[in-house]
Amino acid sequence: MKHFLKIFLFGICFLTFTACNNQNQKEQKGATDSISSAENTMIDSTVVNKTDSVSEIKTSSNQTSSSQATAKKMNIAVYYFHGANRCVSCIAIEEVTKKTLNTYYKKELSEGIIDFKTIDIEESKNKAISEKYQVFGSSLFVTKILNGSETKTDLTGDGFKYAKNKEEKFIEILRKTITDYLK
Repeated sequence: MKHFLKIFLFGICFLTFTACNNQNQKEQKGATDSISSAENTMIDSTVVNKTDSVSEIKTSSNQTSSSQATAKKMNIAVYYFHGANRCVSCIAIEEVTKKTLNTYYKKELSEGIIDFKTIDIEESKNKAISEKYQVFGSSLFVTKILNGSETKTDLTGDGFKYAKNKEEKFIEILRKTITDYLK
């Protein structure tokens, strides 16, 4: 029975992952282009430093905000993990997360208290952080780093449930998580 349950759960995870990655490249590119124009600039594999918007980084584990955590006592890292091909819901999670951060946490972003990173899990340089967070598809984590200790909140389920069709509900959940970590 345990063996059957493991196979069944693996099957469900596999179907979920492949469903999110079955969108064709044209849909992905079109959706990415619309996100890019909404955010003014989105450059693959580079850092965009703007004081009035989220810094987007395709990063590796040794570029995480641990250096910021030692420079400051507290830091919040918002990690959005994704594969090369993303479904509409996956894209909505990233888009609504950026919107929330830019709308409600502009000051914290500019001061480096909150750091947003977009991480392509299919890039070999991101293998370590993907393994650390045990992700294999689109995922959203909010991590509080305090004196080198990390507290993680996985908002992936809420993202898939609300980001596309109930955006305000997802924003409310994300804001509560971040605000609680800022206290």
